[in-house]
This record gives sequence, C-alpha cells and structure tokens, in this order.
Amino acid sequence: MTTLSQPETQRLFIAVELPPEAVSALSKLIHGLRASNLQGMSLVAAKNIHLTLKFLGNVDEAQVPSLTAALDDLASKTTSFTLQLGNVGGFPNLKRARVLLVGLVGQMQRLTTLANLVEDACEPLGFKREDRPFTPHLTVARIRDSASHGERRKAGEALTSLPWRSSGTPVPIDSIHLIKSTLTPQGPNYETLHTVALPLSSQPPLP
Repeated sequence: MTTLSQPETQRLFIAVELPPEAVSALSKLIHGLRASNLQGMSLVAAKNIHLTLKFLGNVDEAQVPSLTAALDDLASKTTSFTLQLGNVGGFPNLKRARVLLVGLVGQMQRLTTLANLVEDACEPLGFKREDRPFTPHLTVARIRDSASHGERRKAGEALTSLPWRSSGTPVPIDSIHLIKSTLTPQGPNYETLHTVALPLSSQPPLP
C-alpha cells in the first residue's frame, strides 16, 4: 500500500511593512503597556507589526509562483500613496477589549481599494474572499481569552493613559509583501517571500 505524501505548505499573508519611524513610535507605546504590568495581556513585538491586507493561511508551496505572479499584475492597477498613524483604540471597544490597536488615517478609501485588488488577485487561485468588512489597524496587544472583564477594562485604561504623540507619523503604502509566518514557542518568525512595488502616482495626492 502506497502512502501519498501531504503537500508542503507555508503559512502566508499579504501585508504592508511599516517604516522605521512608525515602528519606533509603536515600540514606545508597547513599552508603556509593558510597564503597566497588567495580567492577561500579550504584547506584540513592534518589529512584527504589519498592516495586513489578507491572511491566506496554509498555502501549498506549488501555488506560490502563481500567487506572486497575480500580485505582480496588481501593480499595474494602482499607485502608491501615504497614510498616517491615527489614535489608539480597542476592539470591540476599550472597555471590553480583546485587541489593543493603533488606527490609521488619511486616504483610507485608497487602502480599501488596494485590499479589494488583493482579493481580486487571490480569488481566482482559490482563496476565499473575506466576508467581513476591511478594518485596517495595527495590533499592539491581545487580551487573552481567560482575562476577566476588569482586566480588559484596565487594559483599555492603560492604553489611553499613555502619552501618544505620534499621530500623523507617515506610513507610505508604496509596496506590498507576501510574507511567510513560522510559529515558534517564542513567537512568530516572518520571512518576506516576494515584494511588489507600487508605482508612483503622476497625479497630485487627494485631499
């Protein structure tokens, strides 16, 4: 009896990488949360924060060339633009937070359009479109499922009590990346497999 081997897979997602200035600002915020010594909170390493456009999950390695080609084609349908770091917040809200986050502001409709283009590129390859509305954000901490209501409320209070002077820090959306995530006991390791540069716009930026 012959045993068929399972295809090799990679855990992949598509995202925008943040510039050093934004990573530095988020790192200071996370350092402040760490100093609060709250229970039930898992902090994200600032260097691992991305603006995720689509999580693909476990992908057969044989699909990766088709995926990178589809993303390359996407570059002809859009141009680069710039967002800024926004206010701190929580999901679903700061009193019952499951996630602590930093929002984004600026040309958000263009970001939504980019996310839709990514969905359009991936769908013919068998990747299901996301049913939920696209809600871009940068996660700085996750509240564990076991956390009490009081711990969730305190986490939100700790976030809003920190000085946050980095609103307006530029976040250029000038490339997208296909990233491999390898889960380890020490946290995820990320490896960029493919980068697609977005062309410069010949038009003046929208207000």
